[in-house]
Amino acid sequence: MINEGIGEYEADDIRKIVTRILQDLGNPEPPLSLAHVRALLDLNIGYYSTANTTLLQDVAARMKVAGKQVLQRPMLLVEAVTKAKLSALWVPDTKRILIDEAVPKPKHRWIEGHEVGHSVIPWHREFLFGDNEYTLDPVCHAIVEAEANYTASQLLFLQQRFSQEARDGSLEFKAINAISKRFGNTLTTTFWRMIEDRDPNSPVFGMVTAHPHYPEIGTGEGGKSIRYFIRSRAFRERFGAVVPEAAYALIQRNATRRKRGPVFDATDVLPNSNGEQCEFRLESFCNTHALLTYGVFVRIKPSMVIRC
Repeated sequence: MINEGIGEYEADDIRKIVTRILQDLGNPEPPLSLAHVRALLDLNIGYYSTANTTLLQDVAARMKVAGKQVLQRPMLLVEAVTKAKLSALWVPDTKRILIDEAVPKPKHRWIEGHEVGHSVIPWHREFLFGDNEYTLDPVCHAIVEAEANYTASQLLFLQQRFSQEARDGSLEFKAINAISKRFGNTLTTTFWRMIEDRDPNSPVFGMVTAHPHYPEIGTGEGGKSIRYFIRSRAFRERFGAVVPEAAYALIQRNATRRKRGPVFDATDVLPNSNGEQCEFRLESFCNTHALLTYGVFVRIKPSMVIRC
């Protein structure tokens, strides 16, 4: 969802594409129907299993670009999907979105929105089956994925509709949960969007992490405790020197041993770019899969002056 790394021109083009889609759908009320999006864009959806590779082999056998067969060995696609642990893929020539059936259903909506993003961004087609030095570059791949995520966020949250409604309420998990249900998106994706877009001018950070007292909850790939560090525009500008580990230290310091629901509500401090100690209001919630924590800037703490 985060739009760091996306060029301003690209972001503007993506917003225009999404605006046109929503207009063609009659500017729908939330939650957005992805079935209606697929019908508008003439997209199909299917599910594959890495345990039963028949569908993937069939897709690979039919892959053509400009009338030329892309893969002479269909199993190459199966091997690539398995090795990369892909959750889904978009097949341009058949206009199909394929989702790994092993992925939990609550994640399907975001994944589908992401693949719709690949399908509507004109410059993405050349990357999906490319094998030149540029398209295989990890930085290029990260940008392409970030652009698809940005498209999904713009679609599923109906562009500015979400931020406008979010600003009408307070930033707290009760409100995040309510608006996630209204827009039909998961708590985690809604939490992410609240941090970035509810009020970009307010310094706010968010984290998706392991629970400090229960590493089995939320630990990421490779045993990483910090999965995502999310920041509003104002936080990036005014607290740019704050690294994820420093923010996670606040969580470690304040976390209670609750395994589900509210974990803590506290205040703590972080330094801004001028070295001033700033107070943040923190709230943390465990959804049993990970710990979601946000911090909202409150004030610059007065300097302590010792008089003799």
